[in-house]
Amino acid sequence: MTFPNLGGVIKADDVFKKGSGSYTASYVAWAKTSQLLRDHAPGWYFHLAAKDGNYVWEAPDGTGYLMGYFAVDREHREVHGNMPLFPFPIMDNRNNPIPCEKISARVFTDSHRRALCACAAFTFGLAYELWAKEEIEDLGAAPIKTTVKTAPPKTSEDGEALTKQFIAYVKKNPDKADSVKTRLSDRYSEGKINDKQRDLILQTILEVEDK
Repeated sequence: MTFPNLGGVIKADDVFKKGSGSYTASYVAWAKTSQLLRDHAPGWYFHLAAKDGNYVWEAPDGTGYLMGYFAVDREHREVHGNMPLFPFPIMDNRNNPIPCEKISARVFTDSHRRALCACAAFTFGLAYELWAKEEIEDLGAAPIKTTVKTAPPKTSEDGEALTKQFIAYVKKNPDKADSVKTRLSDRYSEGKINDKQRDLILQTILEVEDK
């Protein structure tokens, strides 16, 4: 069975923010979600599944949750069945699950709207970008800059020690100046010695060659 893929449907104007600081959250109003579903998934409607005639399902710890799903007309359901059930916890304004005996009509209806939006993302990918915290088209969010880790530069002490070794070797082995130049070039390319240290070694090589 095929069904609408609504990823990428929401735009910047559809997104609102609530809270502040680290508690800021982006969301699409449930009414806007319903309108987008009517435009892009006509005929599909959100339903709540009942258990023993009750739309509030009880979890093992005594808190309540809803089981939502999308379906079209009865004939379609008889041929293809319903979409997979989507569980959604009934929560307070701090996102804590609420015990079944404390679920009021207001809490139930608010959770129904939230479940609609979450199930739309689960079933059709509608506003999945918000749940996945991905950038939305036209939001103008600055892209995340990738930090490239580089190896820490060699300390001046390391370069100084290496310079002394080069100079001592050149003075002791004047006939191997050419091979020293090759190794010196390699160490310089690796960043193990700086310009000043390289020039000092080259000067020593020239002095040895002149002799």
